[in-house]
Amino acid sequence: MQQGYCYTPGELQELVWGLRFTPSACMLLALYGLATQQANVFFILAAVGILPFWFPAWHPFDLLYNHLLRPLWNGVKLPSNPLPRRIACLMGGSMNFAIGLAFVSQSPVVAYSLGTTLIALQLVVITSHFCLVAWMYEGFMKLLGMWSPPIPFEQAKELIEGGARLVDVRSPADFSKKHLPGAINLPLEKLNQHLDELRDQRVVLYCQRGILSQLAARTLKRKGCSEVYNLGAMSRWQE
Repeated sequence: MQQGYCYTPGELQELVWGLRFTPSACMLLALYGLATQQANVFFILAAVGILPFWFPAWHPFDLLYNHLLRPLWNGVKLPSNPLPRRIACLMGGSMNFAIGLAFVSQSPVVAYSLGTTLIALQLVVITSHFCLVAWMYEGFMKLLGMWSPPIPFEQAKELIEGGARLVDVRSPADFSKKHLPGAINLPLEKLNQHLDELRDQRVVLYCQRGILSQLAARTLKRKGCSEVYNLGAMSRWQE
């Protein structure tokens, strides 16, 4: 949950081994790169880490697990990466890029120092699911009063069945292409025009990747809407 996977304990239990695969694969390749001092290995790992920040469902190792390994034991498919984990991937990719540059510039001490730190962080994630970057992101957002974590699926379902309004905060064009059943479209930039009708209602927000809904939840709470809930990425509900 700290990495952004807001599911029930049972659902999380089914994901624990799958979520260990990607950092394990990254760590093993990093160990190989350090042992052989191959900068190209780290540049490849940098691209692998940075890609899912912009495309949550496109992490190459997640795709490898979902399409080649998971069917072997009928495991649970890994969902798209939530924002905290994507930020961690971005930071890991940036560190891998720096290690590659250190080897290219003939600075092995710097490369080994960064590599050892990165591998230690990956070991912590693999063994405990605790992600330092995700924890720092959460703490920073809480410090700014900007943290509205996605609610669990069951809670969202109960709220909507109980009469809460499901609000899609994407653009009208995105909404017209695809949206969740029963949702209404109130784009983020036009929320201020609907404060009177939302202030006394329970509202469940979502968007494409979870970023706009986070901003929308913060905006509505700042304007006096107390019962605002962030569902996050649309894919969470679809899954």
